[in-house]
Formats: sequence, structure tokens, C-alpha cells
Amino acid sequence: MKTESDSILYGNSPVVSIVTVCLNSEPYMEKTIQSVLNQTYPYVEYIIVDGGSNDGTISTIKKYEDRITKWISEPDEGIYDAMNKGISLCKGDIIYCLNSGDYLYNKNILRKVAEQFFDSSVMGVYGNVEVRDEMGNNRIRGSEVTYNTLLYKRVCHQALFVRKTLFDEFGKFSTSYKLSSDHEFVIKCIKKYRHSFVYLNETIAVYMSGGMSCMQMKKTKLEDLKILSSNYDPVRFLLGAAVCLAVIVKYKLPGISKL
Repeated sequence: MKTESDSILYGNSPVVSIVTVCLNSEPYMEKTIQSVLNQTYPYVEYIIVDGGSNDGTISTIKKYEDRITKWISEPDEGIYDAMNKGISLCKGDIIYCLNSGDYLYNKNILRKVAEQFFDSSVMGVYGNVEVRDEMGNNRIRGSEVTYNTLLYKRVCHQALFVRKTLFDEFGKFSTSYKLSSDHEFVIKCIKKYRHSFVYLNETIAVYMSGGMSCMQMKKTKLEDLKILSSNYDPVRFLLGAAVCLAVIVKYKLPGISKL
């Protein structure tokens, strides 16, 4: 694995900067780290941002620190603030965020993604994630999206790789949102570069889901409404708003989902 002292591009091979944020993640951290370190693609910069863990998370990080480009541990203002800290530390050409507890699907996935960026016109690559819950159930989530389908679809950030220049252009994740800032970022990117994002029909990562509560879903959709109102014309916004409100009603009245 190349370190921060190396140059950023190796011929046509871009460096992929991976950011992992964590807080008291001792039971899950090692699997996340190993999934990055075991990649066959060699040009990887690995950044870990810890929020001030007081369990064994730091010990796990130190176990691998000779293969981690940089890690820090300090309090943050939430997940997006932590992700932004990591992005600020990145020197690579491509940025990817993989949270603690999630892990790359196989050892070859970074190589497959990086190959897509050999085309200089490609600004982003996204794929699928395997969502697993605590009961062992799993499902594949992901499909090709457009600017219009982002009114009611999302791209999981665990499945998204973008050129660093997009963060320079659009800014980092907004900390005014707690649940949907990555969705806002994707909408802004695809709105301008709709023909420069590639859907790779591969499972990128395994995403561990503890399940979203009714309150969390309501908050997510309320944030989505604000984001859609700022990024779509009134007609499109009304379509997206209808979907958001339908989901809120479904979660507020659970019996509706059985109808």
C-alpha cells in the first residue's frame, strides 16, 4: 500500500483514498480495516478518523498503523463532520467513504472500480451494496440512477467513488443535515455531470444495518424534502415530495405497510 509520501498518480493508475470514520467500534473495526488492506489494487491511501473512542478501537487501529496512511482521534460534531475531516486529509485522486462495521465485498473490487477512472471523463462510479441486518438477513441494494430518479432513489455512500475534484467544486458534506448530506452531494454531482457517472453492476461493500426506526425515517425524509426543494424545479419537487410524504405516513402508521 502506498503512503502519503508517495506521488498521487502512478502512470494512468489513480490513487484511491479511503476514509473510515469510527467511534467505539471495537467489535467491528478489524474487519473493516482488513477489507481495505487485503485489496489487490496497490494504489490506496487509507485514512481513519476516530471520534475519541474509549473502548478498544484505538488498539485495533494501532495494530495496523504501519499500513494505515494516517489516523487521528478527536471529538467531532457528527458523522458528516468526521467524514469531512477525513476528506480534508486525502491526497488521492478518488475518494471513497467506508464506515466502521462496513467492509469491501471482495479483495478485487477496488481494482474493478479504479479501472473505470482510467477514462478521464468519468467523474464518479457507483455500484451495489449488500445490506445485512443483525438477524443475518441480507439483500442487494442498488441500481442505475439518473438526476430524475434521485427524487426517490438513493446511492449508498458505501457504493460511491468520486473524483476529489468534485469535493473541491461542490464542497464537502453539509453538517446542517444529520442523515442525508451524502444524498444532497450525489444530487448536486449528477445534476451537473449526469453523463459522467458510471454504474458498475457489482457489489461494492457489505453494509451492516441495524434497521431504521420510525423516527429516523421521518427525519431522513424531512431532510430529503429540504434537499429536493433546493435542487429541483417545482414540478419535479412535487413528485419527490409526494414520495417522501408517502414514506413518512407509512412509517408513522406501520399498519399501512401490511395493506
